[in-house]
Amino acid sequence: MSKILICGGTGLIGSKLIQKLKQKNHEIVLLTTQKSKTNEKDIYYWNPNESFIDSQAFNGVNCIINFSGQGIFEKNFTDSRKKELEESRTKAILCLYDYIKTHNIKIEQFITASATGYYPNICSDKLVETSTKGNGFISDLVQKWEQSTLPFQSLNIPVTIIRIGIVLSTKGGFLKQLSTPISYYAGAIPGDGKQTISWIHIDDLCELFIWTMEQKLSGTFNGTAPIPESITSITKGVAKLLNRPLLAPNIPVFMLKLIFGKERHLLLLSSQKVSSEKIVGTGFQFQFPQLTTALQNLYEKES
Repeated sequence: MSKILICGGTGLIGSKLIQKLKQKNHEIVLLTTQKSKTNEKDIYYWNPNESFIDSQAFNGVNCIINFSGQGIFEKNFTDSRKKELEESRTKAILCLYDYIKTHNIKIEQFITASATGYYPNICSDKLVETSTKGNGFISDLVQKWEQSTLPFQSLNIPVTIIRIGIVLSTKGGFLKQLSTPISYYAGAIPGDGKQTISWIHIDDLCELFIWTMEQKLSGTFNGTAPIPESITSITKGVAKLLNRPLLAPNIPVFMLKLIFGKERHLLLLSSQKVSSEKIVGTGFQFQFPQLTTALQNLYEKES
């Protein structure tokens, strides 16, 4: 069994992953930026902005899984917010690298979250890990995020990058935001509804992270289900499971732009067909490859 240091483990994905890792008898250590949450047992303080990490955090650790980074869709993309989004990702990774190098810590694998936002925002072609980077702030952000892992190569530490798509969970994130207005009979589809969404059930995503760790896979992998779906299919699927009609008309693009800003609104119009063939080729099997069964599983747990 491995002893794993997790950064950003209190978020939607990290907290679910920790449950699954513990079920598999892996030992977990967390880094937190909130001193009040430390316990000097398995939760330790760090401050990437000041390049500080509690030295006890690395005792016996052989793998790091990183989810550090502020939520992309939470606030408008002002210049200061863009800086926050970038630094919350890159500084965290570089802080880990500097500490590991300075103290000559032996780590067998560094696994980090990334995002399918690396790819073109609107693309009808199948997107694989070697596809061309997109243009705009989000693609540039993800590129810098991933490039901050490059120094680990000088330490001969294998790096695994998981480009995560839209994560489906009723506990938060995309699905929570989508289902709340639907439950109040105010659900609406953004844009023309033809946008292709590369989604993944949260259980599959967590198992994918564990698979890359246990199989010691390095390189970049897409964290998306095999069959992308339209935003209309997802919205209608949720409405059906909640037994709610979709009464509101589609939200026009100009209205999305007014509400979310000229850059942030583009995330709602993103259309990507991201391929999971590379990770499947390693032997990984999705438990929920199809949207219908994924949504049914998630909402059955809620009922």
